[in-house]
Amino acid sequence: MKKHLLSAFKILVSLAGILFIVFLVKSRWNEVVRVFASFRPEVFAAAVAVFFVSLAIITVRFDAILRVQEIRLPFRTLFYLNGISLFFSLFLPSAIGGDVVKGYYVYKQSAKKVGAFTSIFLDRFVGSLGILAFGLVAILYYGEKLNLAPLRNWTLLLGGAMLLTLAFLLNKNLADKFRFLKMLIPSQKLRELIAHVYHTLNYYQNHKKVLVKGFLISLAGQAFFIAVQYLLARSLRIEVPYATFFLVVPIVTVLSMAPSINGLGVREAGFVYLFGKFMSSEQALALSLVFDALVYGIGIFFGVLYLFREGFRAAVVHEAMDMEEQVEKIEEQELELKGKDGKDD
Repeated sequence: MKKHLLSAFKILVSLAGILFIVFLVKSRWNEVVRVFASFRPEVFAAAVAVFFVSLAIITVRFDAILRVQEIRLPFRTLFYLNGISLFFSLFLPSAIGGDVVKGYYVYKQSAKKVGAFTSIFLDRFVGSLGILAFGLVAILYYGEKLNLAPLRNWTLLLGGAMLLTLAFLLNKNLADKFRFLKMLIPSQKLRELIAHVYHTLNYYQNHKKVLVKGFLISLAGQAFFIAVQYLLARSLRIEVPYATFFLVVPIVTVLSMAPSINGLGVREAGFVYLFGKFMSSEQALALSLVFDALVYGIGIFFGVLYLFREGFRAAVVHEAMDMEEQVEKIEEQELELKGKDGKDD
């Protein structure tokens, strides 16, 4: 029931974003089409190449975090897993998350159960800190100019909450002071699972250099991601200073983190509203659409690659759709094993 309500809420948020775009552009869709008339495919191809570079950079971060758990997989395998994670996130958002897919296949190849999934969580967490860092700097310096004071407050709140969570995960003495809060969790099994995941994540307190390295890699990856947006604008012959993208793209990325269908609608509305202060609304909408074409196109590429690698068979689809259930079983098995070990002791 809760999953259905959350899915419905995400759909409503995405629809609200799309309606916002329709309201802003109104009857000027012909002008949006004219923007596409000046499309330069060679510049678009360069943007695709840079996108793959950014994907390679975050794969380096993923590899560094996995190695702490003594999970060592070939770089090409991790790159492939990041790619199919993108595909599943884009095309099966209601049934399965891309992170679940990635964690599941890391587990299958490493036999490290909770370690695989907590590494996925930490990889996403550190990546989000990098995004928020870029977005926060942009909002603090240009928030008033772009009428983003409320967003600045929410970003500060979110960034502070994430830093506090990181401190909580890495400092056992601090966490022990809040142990009484576990009584608020009604399920014993859920309490055990949270405790087990916490202890796995707390293992990284002895590897702070890896976390700092991961954060710096996130900044580099975000910089390349911004370059992708700039090249896409140039592919439409939109003349806007490069520095503008370092201002707007991180803010749009922060907005896209809002509950929605993988940022659909919210991302495009952010493009139109924020880039609309530096270019026409029609150009901003065209830019958001060409970005969607790039991301969904790369997602489809990895989806086709996934089918070729796994084989064109129904079992592959069923395996993909059942991954969340399989992950829950993996976690339950881990808890049962932990419980047996405790009794033996």
